[in-house]
Amino acid sequence: MSRKKLHTRWQLLLQIVFTIGVLFWLLHNTNWPSLSQRFAEMRPWWFVAAMASYALNLSVSVIRWRIILLAMERTAPILWLLRLNWVGAYFNQVLPGAVSGDVIRAWYTRQQTGSMPLALAAVFGDRFMGMGALIVIAAVAFALGGARVGLLPQMGWTIGILLFAYALIVLLILSPLLNFLEKISGKLGDKLHDIRLGMGALLRHRLALSATIVLSFTIQCISVLTFWLLAHALGEAPDAVALWVVWPVISLFLALPISFAGWGLREGLMVFYLGYLHMGHDQALALSLLLGFTMVLTSLPGALLWIGLHRHHEAPPDLQA
Repeated sequence: MSRKKLHTRWQLLLQIVFTIGVLFWLLHNTNWPSLSQRFAEMRPWWFVAAMASYALNLSVSVIRWRIILLAMERTAPILWLLRLNWVGAYFNQVLPGAVSGDVIRAWYTRQQTGSMPLALAAVFGDRFMGMGALIVIAAVAFALGGARVGLLPQMGWTIGILLFAYALIVLLILSPLLNFLEKISGKLGDKLHDIRLGMGALLRHRLALSATIVLSFTIQCISVLTFWLLAHALGEAPDAVALWVVWPVISLFLALPISFAGWGLREGLMVFYLGYLHMGHDQALALSLLLGFTMVLTSLPGALLWIGLHRHHEAPPDLQA
């Protein structure tokens, strides 16, 4: 077994252990009859609307991805990108492990971009713009949140650190500071150069950058809508701070590869933060679990789309037998 595969398996094992540990602790402190009752009394049409909202999120984000490719002077059919986006969501939500959904998306667009690093740059740009919108939404909502945001422990510091880190990454992409590192890093430096080149093309392309910014805010507003719909499916009415500060910040933390598809980490953060906004443990846990189930169920069509890809196109090396 190669060192890379061994590292991947250990990482996956640690993610599973973390997820099981957090969920066990949360469920151990849960009132099971209360939790079961919340799901039994769920309003089905609100849940269906939330699934449609998440599906819309996956679909609209394809437009942003294509605009980023165009800024890099590359292109791909919109229906092809839509198919890959759904397959990527399936891998992220249902089959997290050896290959992430983002790697799947990059692998199957490497022919359109001319290289795997440029394909990764486009996918990274797609993620990066989305994260930027989340940070700005959380920062603005925190500034306008009044006394309610003061209930959230260290939230101001958390958002400030996220803003600083994001600005630093933009600076490194645009500045020549990493040129020296690229030159001494061999093949890794060549890949880093291509990724920076692709991202730099987007950040310097005013029209494409403006379009992706608008789309990123639209996509994140749809994400907030999904959260709101699921809360109402459970009979909850979350306030503006929960919608526009807590959920965007939690979404950012879910990008950390420390849990299995976000399970456990999402539930722990939801119970922690929403508890300070006077939402009970069982209420917050039910909402978080329903969010996870919604993402999994909505991503399942990606399995059928993946079967077709696997039959007619070469799979990524880590998925080959």
